[in-house]
Amino acid sequence: MPNYALSIVVYGLGTDPNHRSHWAFAIHEIGAGVGALLHVSLLDLQRLIYQFDSRRDVVIRSRSSEGSFVVGLLRQEQVRQAIEIISGEPAPRDGVERCQDWVLRAVISLEAEEIVAPGTSNMISSLVGKPARVVAQAVGRRWTKTTE
Repeated sequence: MPNYALSIVVYGLGTDPNHRSHWAFAIHEIGAGVGALLHVSLLDLQRLIYQFDSRRDVVIRSRSSEGSFVVGLLRQEQVRQAIEIISGEPAPRDGVERCQDWVLRAVISLEAEEIVAPGTSNMISSLVGKPARVVAQAVGRRWTKTTE
């Protein structure tokens, strides 16, 4: 039985196409407010160079985030595998891809390894580049708004 949630946390409104919302993965016990955060940090805005970063015991719905949504439920033995897959996804360094593209690539890998349900990558693909409010509407009841 799954005890953990794999979520995507959305930071920033993302209403400017040149400055989209930042997306990060969170892995946390179901119902817990803290967990592991896995994302790519922007090192160079002009050249769009990112670096992978992970942190433990991070507040999932911090005031800096707009909200989050669950993309999969994990059993204990899947948590490590999910972390390995996500952390193994190369950070964008091509001057084109951004953090949302990296999240999508990682979701495709997670789907290929049957960590997330079939079709998850198609749903995420349809959200790339969209403002946070559009993401919230698209995922419906799976969206958890950050409380202020």
